[in-house]
Amino acid sequence: MKGLKLATAVVACSLFLVSPVLASRAEASRAAEDPDTYAELLALLEREIGAQLTRHLQEEGRLRQVTVSVAVDPQKRRMVVDFGPGYLPGDEQNYGELFLIPLAADLRHYSDQAGLEILDVEFLFQGKPIDAHFPEDRPMPRAAKSRSAHTQALVSSSHGYIALHPSRAWEFQRPVPLGLQEDVLSPTYGDELQDLLEQRSGLVVHRARSRSKDPHPESGHSWEQMSSRYHLKALFPERADIWNELPNSPSSDREVKEDIRARPNYANHLGVDIMLSLHTNGNPAPGVRGAEVYHHRTKPEDKALGDSILCGMREVIHAQPGYESFPVRAESVAEGHGENRIGTMPSVIVETAYHSNPEDVAALQDPVFRSVAMKGVEKGYRLWATGKACETMALDPLPDVQIPVRSSLIVPVAFKGNPQYPVVLELGVASCMERSCTPSDKEFQDPSQPVQLELLCNGGGAGTVRWRTRLRDADGVVTEFQEFNQSCVLT
Repeated sequence: MKGLKLATAVVACSLFLVSPVLASRAEASRAAEDPDTYAELLALLEREIGAQLTRHLQEEGRLRQVTVSVAVDPQKRRMVVDFGPGYLPGDEQNYGELFLIPLAADLRHYSDQAGLEILDVEFLFQGKPIDAHFPEDRPMPRAAKSRSAHTQALVSSSHGYIALHPSRAWEFQRPVPLGLQEDVLSPTYGDELQDLLEQRSGLVVHRARSRSKDPHPESGHSWEQMSSRYHLKALFPERADIWNELPNSPSSDREVKEDIRARPNYANHLGVDIMLSLHTNGNPAPGVRGAEVYHHRTKPEDKALGDSILCGMREVIHAQPGYESFPVRAESVAEGHGENRIGTMPSVIVETAYHSNPEDVAALQDPVFRSVAMKGVEKGYRLWATGKACETMALDPLPDVQIPVRSSLIVPVAFKGNPQYPVVLELGVASCMERSCTPSDKEFQDPSQPVQLELLCNGGGAGTVRWRTRLRDADGVVTEFQEFNQSCVLT
């Protein structure tokens, strides 16, 4: 989701962090306990963050020097950056989102390189979080609703064309470092997710951006390439409070900021039960890659949703040949995106992969990856909504059995996990002694019916077969094999 307009100051910071002083996690932990090394690290971070902030403020036409203090807690995987007087981004700056979120991503990345695994980067302003300074600009959450009663969702897919001021030049919002335009690609992921949410979760799905190929009258570009702001302006011309919240802002990119706010405003207007935002990510370091999910730090209850979605993505993506090792972050990260701050419903941002990494770019353009990634998102949502834990699909061990010759036995098969039906129970031969052994597959359509094996001992002779069996679901997720012996015995 983030762009690539990042100052060299943070890159300079990385040169320190990856030095031999902090070459491993164990050494990083020891370094954090060393007062001199720790103080040196924090002083460098403070200087570099401060320099980057100064450049950002200069670009905004504001000349001022702001003090910065940094504290790191390696045990809690937390970094706190506190800005002194002179920097308090309000609603016209979307509370600094376009500057602070890329900065937080870089701080996490370079901390990881150093062996300090930082998950949470929190920004304070004169010792207080941004919401404490602007408590009035956060809608009150709606009364809790049973997740099982969910009926509607909003899928918001990336950005699109936006008009800059005062030129009214139309530009895409995201960069194209490797030739992949997120503004055009992500809506196709939204199409996939919409179908899955409708078919598997039974939701009515709304979209924040138009999917029409007709021309947008003002820009001449197709409607499907336009940002949400213009789609919502066409739907609700009288509701400027949804799509035109900053009419007096002097910023050239004020409609970018209005677009960010328009999406959750629309979700609130519709009264949907869930909002899922889809993006691709970017980083100036081309080695950064993988799937990530963000929840808003003022809505910690949404972390469970984000964690479940990551778990679903990991399971389904890794089951697909060629993507067994695709990186998927272990936990949802707390951030400050306006897209899920303003919404009064549970909402998370899914960053499917990095458009700045060659391997991820290849994956993002693969329809197979698109399908499995969105199946994972839908599955993670559905498990969370139904109160089920996301867990690895696995067969319980099967006991060895003895069956009289010319008879059969039904063997129940127990498993863990949440397979997508129909499922297939594969029965293959590990070894076959003194019998005719025939492998077989059996499909089970109904989740309410037991999964079981029917084992036969045909013919007149005794003997033993060692079977290997596994379960495969409709999304290609498979269990590890379980082996057991079937002995046909004379009575």
